[in-house]
Amino acid sequence: MAADPHPLALPPTLSPDDLDALSELSRVLAKVRAGIQSANGITAGSGATPGGASTQGQQLSFKDVPGATDGLKHKLQHARAQVRSLPDMHRSIEEQNQEIEELKTRIRKQRALLERLREGGVKFGKDDKMET
Repeated sequence: MAADPHPLALPPTLSPDDLDALSELSRVLAKVRAGIQSANGITAGSGATPGGASTQGQQLSFKDVPGATDGLKHKLQHARAQVRSLPDMHRSIEEQNQEIEELKTRIRKQRALLERLREGGVKFGKDDKMET
């Protein structure tokens, strides 16, 4: 019998890289900034983005941005489709809150039962010692 996947695990078709749009966006913006600085005659500093990717020699003008962000758009579309296919995505917030309340009630009942069993066990243990 195969083990059930962890409820918080990503589906096999969705990787953490699919959800990381900030790194790619940072690279595109660094290239745009390099293009602006070059056009204004400003010498760029280190040529690195906050994510560590080098942009030295790579420049974009504003008119090149739509083409440069196509990969990012496709990545986001793919991630959106994958997230929609996750279990329970069709459920409303109210339905989820109702389930949470039902689970909290169930936990309270189970804890009360455990406490009664514990008290009964302690009482049973005391009675057993008295008889010996």
